[in-house]
Amino acid sequence: MLGHFRLTKGDIPIAIPPRLRKPQELLQALIAFGGTEVGAGVLIDALWPDSEGDAGYHSLETALYRLRQLLGARDAVVMEGGKLSLKRDQLWVDAWEFEEQLRRPHEPEADAIEKIGRLRLLYQGHFLQHEPEKPWILKASQELRDRWLRAIRDAARECEGARRWEDAASLYRSGIELDSLNEGLYRGLMLSHRELGDLGEALQVYRRCRELLTRFLGIPPNAKTQALYHSVRELAAYAPAGGAL
Repeated sequence: MLGHFRLTKGDIPIAIPPRLRKPQELLQALIAFGGTEVGAGVLIDALWPDSEGDAGYHSLETALYRLRQLLGARDAVVMEGGKLSLKRDQLWVDAWEFEEQLRRPHEPEADAIEKIGRLRLLYQGHFLQHEPEKPWILKASQELRDRWLRAIRDAARECEGARRWEDAASLYRSGIELDSLNEGLYRGLMLSHRELGDLGEALQVYRRCRELLTRFLGIPPNAKTQALYHSVRELAAYAPAGGAL
């Protein structure tokens, strides 16, 4: 689900012919809506928004039948009381594993960088990023991306607290790759470079931040970012000749 959509049985890819596009979308929507006790009405509104009367429900029944055939396991998708659920003991989904890793309590002795590394292996791209844009895909994608960014930011701040500025800078750069308009991430990267003595790089980070915010949002950096910028400029002004600038 993260990046390119793929369906496999073990390591063997399952080919999905065009005629089974709706069953594929049904599987994707079930995962997007949580995978457990998803109302039939929710799925019909998402996949057959123009259907009238019982047509949407009949379309859902047909897609469910074909999805079970596609998966080769009738009980992998159950429907009870007008709600559909995926059997998690029969399916492994990267997005589910990613969410589980995010929820797992952070052990004090564990390394934040290692945890982010494990998460990065799972996060091969945004949720269904190569599928046609639909509201339910965009919503799930945004929620998952926001949680990923929070995990990166929290790990970076943990590194700041331990004065591991190289690690913090690496994490902030990773966050900026995901959200190039997140001003707080630029500020964290500037701070990391300042503490490392890379004053010229800190100023470059500010300029990139200012350019993107101005171009895409029409706003300047906020007061906190500008204050950090001026503190770096002041340090740079007193840097030895041939130093950071």
